[in-house]
Amino acid sequence: MPIKCVFFDFDGVLRNWDCDMCGIEEKFGIPLEAVREAAFSKQSVDPAIRGEITDEQWQSNVSQLLAKRFPNKDAEGATKFWNSCIGELIPEVLLLVEECKSVVKVALFTNATTKLNHDLEALGISDLFDYVVNASEVGSIKPESSIYQYALKLADITPNEAFFTDDKDEHVKAAVDLGWSGYVFENAAGLRTALVDAKVLS
Repeated sequence: MPIKCVFFDFDGVLRNWDCDMCGIEEKFGIPLEAVREAAFSKQSVDPAIRGEITDEQWQSNVSQLLAKRFPNKDAEGATKFWNSCIGELIPEVLLLVEECKSVVKVALFTNATTKLNHDLEALGISDLFDYVVNASEVGSIKPESSIYQYALKLADITPNEAFFTDDKDEHVKAAVDLGWSGYVFENAAGLRTALVDAKVLS
């Protein structure tokens, strides 16, 4: 059965996010790796991407964690700087999204916080996708099967009509185990080859 919808992960596939965080240590005296640890430890980020807390609450929690670790540094300023970053789109992948959209439906499928819509608007792609699957709105995160089932229902397709690319192997494996086609993202050229192999593109 032909693919009817291609699902794209956001960060690490379509968007490079960490690029905007360069210089955070020079500005605020807090290492970038420390910000990453405070923000993206499972305990910190899971409630935000599950929609249990808002993005604003997540930021506040990150600021508090950094303040405890670096009491003499500007943790609040570092957090605001981090939150102001919207990243940059990867042009080659954006072209692939647009190419796919000319022949099938396209969807964004991401473990994101409540700030996602803001970022899509700021990046100028709020109208790019036919569907957006945001974990914080669904209440389930990749690689849990329920969010994949939600995505299929949203697009009104069966598993063998879905193609998914993500930079995390476990996220793609979960999709493939459910009957989707999938590609663990490495680069745009590899993705295009996978889309051709899946007979989405020619």
